[in-house]
Amino acid sequence: MSPIYVIGVLGQIAGDALMLEHALTMLLLLVGLLSIQGEQRRYVPWVVLAGVALSLFTPVHTLSIPWPIISALVLPPLLWQVAVRLATAHSDFTWRAWLAWILTALLIGLALGVGAKVPPAGAVLVGILAASLMWQVRERVVGSTELGAFGQLALAFLLVEVDVILHPLDLFLGSLFVGASLGLILGYVGVRLAFRLPAGDARNYFCLGLAYVAYLAGALIGGSAVVTAAVTALMVSVYGYNVGLWPTTQMLPTPLKRSGVFVVSTGIFLLLGWQAHVPLTAGRVAGIGLGVVAAAIGIMLGRWLAPLPEEATLPLHQAFLRKERKVALLLVGTLLLWPQEAFLEPRPLALALLGALVAIFLLRFMLDPVFDLFEIERRPPDASRVETKEVTSE
Repeated sequence: MSPIYVIGVLGQIAGDALMLEHALTMLLLLVGLLSIQGEQRRYVPWVVLAGVALSLFTPVHTLSIPWPIISALVLPPLLWQVAVRLATAHSDFTWRAWLAWILTALLIGLALGVGAKVPPAGAVLVGILAASLMWQVRERVVGSTELGAFGQLALAFLLVEVDVILHPLDLFLGSLFVGASLGLILGYVGVRLAFRLPAGDARNYFCLGLAYVAYLAGALIGGSAVVTAAVTALMVSVYGYNVGLWPTTQMLPTPLKRSGVFVVSTGIFLLLGWQAHVPLTAGRVAGIGLGVVAAAIGIMLGRWLAPLPEEATLPLHQAFLRKERKVALLLVGTLLLWPQEAFLEPRPLALALLGALVAIFLLRFMLDPVFDLFEIERRPPDASRVETKEVTSE
């Protein structure tokens, strides 16, 4: 085997890895932007459409993008947002909801595989993200659940824990628990320090900085940066709320609502879209159509298997229009921004999904024994209903 051949193969592998990292970062930003609530939400469709439009043109200059830096800029606010959603969640787990979510993810994945010829692992990943986004939208009235957070956590693991998940499974799971332990410590210290700051922007900016510190600390000690950042946010939210740092759940810090974070996320998304350059083909268009149809079927499955209180009075066509817009934007953006040459291995995807399951278990159940150990009394989230109504009325 000639050295030139070996160098060529290694170069191809490196190129595929860069394309995949580009696609995963774009997808994570896309889901994060579509998950934004607040006044910035009205700009999101235009940002997504602009990023997609830029991807159709060949960039004047091809930039060498430092992916670890991009991931470190993008992920902490998104992970904080996921943890805050789970901290204020109060909807009940049902197997029927999980069944509807799984069927929706499989239907969308199948549509992308058949219509746009997306490889199986990539189609499954996009289906899971689309299903999770749909559940975020339909749960806005009754609160968040694991179903709305699963896709973003899986994508975060796939993007930044690649080196970890290629190691033995016990090391991977160990890194999750190390990250969770560090997150508890950083969250506790963060709450005590936040009490020394005036309420309002000072505390919110401190929490944004803490999100980045937690992410970097988890990576530096060899733990999971994803879990460290998420558990830190959960500890700050739940512990801070219970000891009075945040008088109501409406006041919990939400970085994605801050204009600076939104501008940075938008700028990175547009930059990556400009650098993507993907051709518009008939297969991609067919995949979009089939994906939207699959998402519509998923909405009907959700209404049938796990109906929400609002859906008892909301006509089907209104539910379709409300939920389909974000899912359609996700599918359109994904199919136009996902390079068909990029190949996602099944094993990393499977381990990323496992990491998301373990992370959700830690986020949902690890604080109770800690609070019991230190005899911290839990306050009911009495402001959640008020917060939900305001979000719904936006």
